Amino acid sequence: MKLYIVTTNKHKVQEAKDVFSEFGIEVEQINEEKYEPKEFDLKKTAEYNADIFYKKYKKPIIVDDTGVFFKAYKEFPGNHPKLMFETLGYKGLLKLLEHEAREVQFRTVIGYCDANGVRTFEGVLDCTADTEVHDMDKDVLPYERILLVDGTPISSMSRADKNKISHRAKAFRKTAGWLRANENDRKGKVRFSR
Repeated sequence: MKLYIVTTNKHKVQEAKDVFSEFGIEVEQINEEKYEPKEFDLKKTAEYNADIFYKKYKKPIIVDDTGVFFKAYKEFPGNHPKLMFETLGYKGLLKLLEHEAREVQFRTVIGYCDANGVRTFEGVLDCTADTEVHDMDKDVLPYERILLVDGTPISSMSRADKNKISHRAKAFRKTAGWLRANENDRKGKVRFSR
């Protein structure tokens, strides 16, 4: 089977390819921006985009929406982490947490759509915000430079190690597992090859 991931982010594409290949599923990129209405939560954004891109391309689509949630600020930066990073940068984000609880949660919702409709799958990763920025010389996602898992900066982990624990990889595995488990029920709509 081949899935099509809608994103302009090369890191997400590689992570999807790595994880779905464990299940014998090929992933190809559709290099387009998803729609991110500010009033939508992660699930609604993933569902909405999976549906509209399936209607546009008539191919099995996956779309992820990811949020970063600081315990000290409830839903902040929430489901628009890129905008908050571009606005505040590392200095501003670390300043916000200076005297606050440092627990952070990454949440990803994958929207999957084919001829049978839309389904969603969630993955979560609990982290801690560090007081400094790591690995500025590495090509990683911005928040990975300031978040720690068991004391290790995410940016310092190998891709294989990160793919074992990441919020997105967890959601991708749930998606792939569901597709494989429901393979016979979806015959004629979705075809797999191994």
